[in-house]
Amino acid sequence: MVELPHMERGPGDEAADRHGRLLAALVGRGDLVLLGSDAGVSELVGRAAPLRIVLVTAADGASADLIRARVEPLVKAARPGGPPTHFVVVGGDAAAARAALAKAAPIIQPVRMGFHHVDAAGALARVKGQALPALEEACARLAEVGPLGPEALDRALAEGQALAQQERAIVDRLAGSRRVTAVLVVACAALLAVSYAFGPGTHELALWRMGANSGEAVRRGEVYRLLASAFLHADVVHLFVNMLALWSLGPMLEALLGPRRFLLLYGASALGGSIASASASAFAEGRWGVGASGAIWGLMTAGIGIALRPHGLLPPAMIAQMRSRAWWPLGINLAYSFQPGIDLLAHLGGGVVGFALVVTVLPRGLTPVEQRAGGERPADPEPRPRPLLTAAATLTAAAMALSVVAALAAGRPWELRAPPALERTAVADVGVALDLPETLAKTTSVDEVDGLRLHTYGRLPETPMMFQLAVLPRPEEMTPEQIDAHLEQGRKALDEEPPEAAVTKGRATRLTLGGRPALSVRHKHQNGLELVTYVVALEDRDVLLKAYVAADRPASWAGIEDRVAATIGPQ
Repeated sequence: MVELPHMERGPGDEAADRHGRLLAALVGRGDLVLLGSDAGVSELVGRAAPLRIVLVTAADGASADLIRARVEPLVKAARPGGPPTHFVVVGGDAAAARAALAKAAPIIQPVRMGFHHVDAAGALARVKGQALPALEEACARLAEVGPLGPEALDRALAEGQALAQQERAIVDRLAGSRRVTAVLVVACAALLAVSYAFGPGTHELALWRMGANSGEAVRRGEVYRLLASAFLHADVVHLFVNMLALWSLGPMLEALLGPRRFLLLYGASALGGSIASASASAFAEGRWGVGASGAIWGLMTAGIGIALRPHGLLPPAMIAQMRSRAWWPLGINLAYSFQPGIDLLAHLGGGVVGFALVVTVLPRGLTPVEQRAGGERPADPEPRPRPLLTAAATLTAAAMALSVVAALAAGRPWELRAPPALERTAVADVGVALDLPETLAKTTSVDEVDGLRLHTYGRLPETPMMFQLAVLPRPEEMTPEQIDAHLEQGRKALDEEPPEAAVTKGRATRLTLGGRPALSVRHKHQNGLELVTYVVALEDRDVLLKAYVAADRPASWAGIEDRVAATIGPQ
């Protein structure tokens, strides 16, 4: 209750009598309890349904300003996330009361609200907001009931206070456990800091090497990415949004389910989201993702699952409030998931897993919250030890930790700090060799394109750059002068036929690479990649080398394409 300006009323005030009879009619329904009644203001809440009713007495002849001064503090006391609230002015001049209620109604309401007036004849008028059938039924019975007597009023207040105290105790217990949630937040924040620690232009490459999720990579056996990716984030904003959601959902679920079941829920949801995402990205070349959103969607849908199938864990009134608030976050997040760059399948996969676990096996055997012991330390929700549950939670924690370690060991992101070491690499079956960065030399493929055998080294975005090499045989032996003329024709062709979807940065130039005559031209693709094309003339053939360079390649990789091209020669 909030402190209000005092309004004098006499013992024979008819408005006070109607207030008392309306209060008795509402309490007599059985589905409302009385939290407080003092100085002409009474507050009732739903026993099992989310509802709040505030009755305010207005003395005969009270002005609109005085009535508004009594109602406005009550309206402002409503907090976001609370139950639908109805304000009822009983008595006073009809025009003054309705004008006061209309002005007291906020434009932006923290909860759904209704504003009503009961006049001298006991007739109910809805001034603004939602109608309330319970209030209409109570007003229809005003002539049949009398005000609550002192003993009945005391009993009603005692019952309401007991219910409020029980709900406060439950809320306190559900806010008492957040150790696992805190560890998850710290782990995600620490790994974001690590991903930025390897110097300018390395962040995306570092994310890949630290375990970003990709269907292609998972199919190659890099299954550690399924869990490691749930601890990585694209940037500070991405981390902040996800950790804010985790901190909003995690503590309540951790306290309700216990740390072991909460860890299982989080890990399984993260895995489900990553599997769904990887299943789609396996057929989309170069598609990969990071983020804890799959796990967080699992927590969000777990809350919905508890609201729909509570397993006796929470009292009916709290379940009713959860049901009334459960759906709008899902709708908002679902709409957001269709935005470009958002992994819808990761969200849906994590959400399905979280919901399924909570409505089926996860809450089984838990003690209802109101039966758990209070105290400074949160009570264990498990009535007896469960070794299998402990083992499963331990394995989940170990799997998440080891996935991060495995990703770091396999990706070695710290190597991005130093220039890559080059090793002599023979191109299979063509009699040509060149020096390549070690990480690229290990990632090779061969394809037939337009009759040319194309050798590829590296794989974007896994590596900072990618090389493609093809040998172009000459129809006949050429003298140095003929080779010079041949290269001049090639230079003109490169200028006249730039690659599709590319913007030429400069004209093709003649140069010498490793003591051999060559051509070079740079193009920039619309997707931000830079393409550097080289043609190097050997004694009896030409070598075509294409270098695809990521826009944000590490500074330590600057100029690598020129160094590689200068090493082309016979095997």
